[in-house]
Order: sequence, then C-alpha cells, then structure tokens
Amino acid sequence: MTNTDVLNFSNVSFQAGGKTLLDNINLSVSQGEFLGVLGPNGAGKTTLLSLINAMQKPTDGRASIFGTDLMSLRQLEILELRRRIAVVLQSAEFNPVVPLTALEVVEIARSGQRGLLKPLSASDHEIAHSALEQLGIASLAKRTYRSLSGGERQKVQLARALAQKPDLLLLDEPTTGLDMDWQERLIALIEKLFLEMRITIVMTTHITGHLPACCGRVILLRAGRILFDAETADALTSERLGELYSCNVEVVFRSGRLHCFGAGSGE
Repeated sequence: MTNTDVLNFSNVSFQAGGKTLLDNINLSVSQGEFLGVLGPNGAGKTTLLSLINAMQKPTDGRASIFGTDLMSLRQLEILELRRRIAVVLQSAEFNPVVPLTALEVVEIARSGQRGLLKPLSASDHEIAHSALEQLGIASLAKRTYRSLSGGERQKVQLARALAQKPDLLLLDEPTTGLDMDWQERLIALIEKLFLEMRITIVMTTHITGHLPACCGRVILLRAGRILFDAETADALTSERLGELYSCNVEVVFRSGRLHCFGAGSGE
C-alpha cells in the first residue's frame, strides 16, 4: 500500500448465509482515481461497496482504508472512518410520515459529521445550500423529497454526498430506474464533479455506457471474483465483456464513452 492509496484489499473474501459473495479480491484504489466496477446482476458489486464503506468486515484477507486496518477497528472507530466516505445508492427512501424537504435531506450529511444530537451551525446550513447550488438544484430546496422525480432525487442524493465533504465517493448504480434523459444528465454531472473536485470515486454499474469518459480504470466482476483489472479501454473490449456476460458483445466508442451491445448468446 502506498501513501496515496485510499483503499487496499489483499485476498479479501466475504461469506454470508453459507454463500461466498466475494472471493479472493485484490484491489487498490489511489487518491483522485475514478474506478468503475462493472458486472452483471449478482456479481457482488454492492457487496464490494459495502466492504469499502466499512459496513461489513471481510471474513478472510486484509483490508485497509485510508491506511487503517479495517479488521482491527472497533465500532466507534469505524463510525469515525465512515465520515470520510459518502455513498449514493440506487434509490433512497425516507419515512413518509416525516416529509423531509430536499434541503433537509442534504443537511442529514452535516448532522452525520457534527453528531446526530448536536444542532447544525450556520456553516453547516451554508454547506448544504452550497451543495444544492453546485448541482443547480437550489430551487428544489423547499420541496418535499418524496415529491421529486427520480432524477431530481438522485441529484439531491449527490448533493447530500457532497455536503458530507468526503474523501471517497461511492456510487452504486446511480442511474438505475432513470429515463434516458436523466441518465445522461446524471452521467454528465458525475463527470463534472470529478473533474472539478478530483475526489476519489468508485462507481458500480452493469452498463458500460453509464461510465463517464473520465473513468480511467475498470474492474470486471463476476460471481464475486475479479476477472480483469485494467485501464478502461483495455477492460471494455468485446472479448473481455463477452467473457463477463457469457455472450457475444459488440463495443462502440461514442461521445467519449464505450457502449456495449449484446450480439447473441455465442452458442
């Protein structure tokens, strides 16, 4: 592990319910890197993010995050570590009995940084407002979160992540459930944030075209194992993707991104 490594997994495995969900994972991510994690449904992508977010510990192997041995941390130390990591899930729901506004959802990040029982400061409120403005959604501040469209909700979730001021941003298939227009808007926004902030990003998806052009490296994950780990152009080839998805794949380069299309079962 180098001084610029944000995370380092060595021979990491994870079992749950009698099943091996991740098997012998060797992975390091450097500061300021954009890593794509590509794989079919059930490949272990979300489980991998859960380990990176210190929500769970590996059952085997060694895992370090920000240079700290995850296996040796106590619960309070893990909570402190997770303040440096922001996560945007495929979808996020909140208790409908408590109709939170978009601004209040973003301010949850500041409560997590300050402590849930401590009142937010003027600075915290300003950071939350600034995050909404940065994403061009300040006009949504007073609207209830549940009244927003899917794309608007994902933007609010990105604003919440930015308001946390993390060192590592995890995106778990963030375009899932969005229409084509909102998918493209969100992809462009993720790229803009990375290029402007150079924050370390790990993004999972099962669609190659959803990885922004700024994604410099991709790992191909199937059945809990890394099949390939390389620069994006070397990873996203017809041969590699055909092996990943067990079918013939055609790859097309368009608008700075690599798109793949199924071309038959290969039987």
